[in-house]
Amino acid sequence: MAKQKNNKPKPVVHSDSTAFQTVLFYCLLIIFLPIVTFFSLKYMLFDSVLQATSIQSNIYSAVAAVITLHFALGLYLYRAYFNAEKSAAEKED
Repeated sequence: MAKQKNNKPKPVVHSDSTAFQTVLFYCLLIIFLPIVTFFSLKYMLFDSVLQATSIQSNIYSAVAAVITLHFALGLYLYRAYFNAEKSAAEKED
């Protein structure tokens, strides 16, 4: 008799270092992306190109930084949600 091979795909196992690297990436993204957005828009766009007043450039840059913060948080939540679904489906198999 011939042995039958089990052709089930093996579940993806994430090591602790992979999880740490993922969390570290999103933490750095959440911290530095709004800061870079604020200062780059303030000095490169609002102060030099559009010649807005100091208060206006601060307000517009802060709004843009908050939007990028929410974008980065959304990316993190999206990844966490869909990775949780995948790992739950793999555990059921």
